[in-house]
Order: sequence, then structure tokens, then C-alpha cells
Amino acid sequence: MDRTRLTPAQTDAVDHLLAFGQPRPTFDEGLPLRLLDQLEHGLAPVLERLGPMELTVNKGALARLHACEAHYLAEDDVPFEWSVASCRGTVAHRALELSIFRPGPMVSPLELVDEAMNRLIDTGEDWSPRDFLLAASTAELAEVRGAACDVVTKFQECFPPLEAVWRPRLESSCRVEVGGGSVVLRSKVDLALGRPVGHEARVLIVDVKTGRPYPSHLDDLRYYALLETIRSRVPPFRVASYYLEAARWQHEDITEEILVVAARRVVAGVAKLADLRLGARGPTTTPGPACTYCRARSECPGAREWQELRDEREEVVDYSA
Repeated sequence: MDRTRLTPAQTDAVDHLLAFGQPRPTFDEGLPLRLLDQLEHGLAPVLERLGPMELTVNKGALARLHACEAHYLAEDDVPFEWSVASCRGTVAHRALELSIFRPGPMVSPLELVDEAMNRLIDTGEDWSPRDFLLAASTAELAEVRGAACDVVTKFQECFPPLEAVWRPRLESSCRVEVGGGSVVLRSKVDLALGRPVGHEARVLIVDVKTGRPYPSHLDDLRYYALLETIRSRVPPFRVASYYLEAARWQHEDITEEILVVAARRVVAGVAKLADLRLGARGPTTTPGPACTYCRARSECPGAREWQELRDEREEVVDYSA
């Protein structure tokens, strides 16, 4: 790597996030099996109640379940629809993938975005925004192009160029089955770098964010680390959320204790999901930031409680009297 060509933000990421040349931890080879046993044992009562039913869980479901069960159900009942915002992320990630693995000379971010959009339309997978892109108006397409180009440009400005020797993986999926597949834990990480060497942890997982930090982001990263540990039999050495708007990141170095906590959170979340799916009880309501955009906010007393609390905090007090 030619450090003289790196921007200050890229140099900062190389030295302090990627931490080249710094020692990496080694984990006990029995750790992945202990974590899987923890999940199997913790979910045994849930698996018994599920019977033939199957549950699939990802980071978003866990975050919503632990934040507010009523909010989870309100969002889960609505089928997913592509929008400019959701399409932006998919197009940007495909463009970043092209920037790394596409042969030939480097091209501009906007050219990458256009190529990514064309590829999404041409391939036409069921999961893709193909139909949305084909039906979008000129203004909507311009919004997608501009927003995706902004993400790609900021990433290339702030993050060091990804070299082949780092073994970069984008949109890398992971699947862990518990109870013979009755519970499926899924994840898809934005970026993973490196590979284990023996029992030495050498993988960095990065979640690329376009907004501001939220407390749940750390739980998401730990969930990624848990699944990566069980899948590859070696934990990542570090997980991080990289915030493009600020060109800053928050990271955590993985330990066995962190992975045990992550497994406990998964067990608790899946137990909540099973209760709701089986109708064992009604959802609990927990007022919080999610109330602001929850689909059930107009009818939920928790949302009204949250709004009243926000109003109290924003109330201006006149001290001149």
C-alpha cells in the first residue's frame, strides 16, 4: 500500500481501525461449540413448544423485539416494499462491490452506480429492486443515483482502497441453524476483511452506516461476531460501525465474554418471538425512539407517552421571571 496516496481519514482507518502490524488474539478451539451448545440449551424449551414451526431471525428482528414487541409486530405485519431510500443502499453496495472486483481501469463513483443499477435490472433476482427501478420516475431514479453516488464517494474518500490480499467480502451472508433448523439465525455483513490463521482471529467486520450512531448498533455487531464465530470456528478480532457522514467509527475487540452475552441476547429474543408467534401472550409496549416512526403510533398509548416525554424535554423554561 502506498501510504503517500492515502487521505488523512484513510490513514487513520489503516492505523487505528484495521490496526495493521498489531497482535491478534487467539481463542480456545472449543469456544464455537460452547456457544452453539449455549444456544441449543437456552432455546430447548422454545424448540419444544415450536413443534414443526420454524423461526428465522436476523439483526433487525432482534433489535425490534428487544426495543418494543408491539413495534416489532407492527413492522412485521407490513410487507416490504422498495423505495428510494432502500434502493439507495442496495445500489450503493453493488457499486462498491464493482469498484473492488470489477476488472479494468478505475471509474468514477457515478459510473459505478449506473453500472450497478443496470446490473440489478439485468439480473432480475426476486430479491432485487429490479421492478422498482424499471417503474421509477425520472426524478426517483435521479434521487437513487445521487444518494448512492454520495455513499460510494464518501466510502472511497474515507476508507482505504481494499486490496486483494485483505480478502475483502461485501454483503457476506452467514447462516446458523439451531435445533436441527427449527431456528435459523441469519446475517449479512457489509464488509469483512481477512481470514483466520489457525486459531488466531484475523477477521475485521465493518457495518457501513449512513446515519448517526444508535445503541443497538453495538448489539448488531456482536450478533455478527457470534454467527461468524460459529460458522468459521474462529471469532473476528474486531467489529466496527463506520459512519460515513462523520468519517468516524465505533469498534469493539471481541472477547469470549462478549460472545456469551450476544448468545444470551439471541436466546432472549428468540423466546420473545416464539411467544408472539404462538400467541402465548400479547406484546409488551416499551416507549422509546422507535415510537417516532412506528406504524402503530397513532393508536399506541406507549407512543403517546413517549411524545409527552419528548415535549417535556423540549419545553422552554422562562428564567427571566
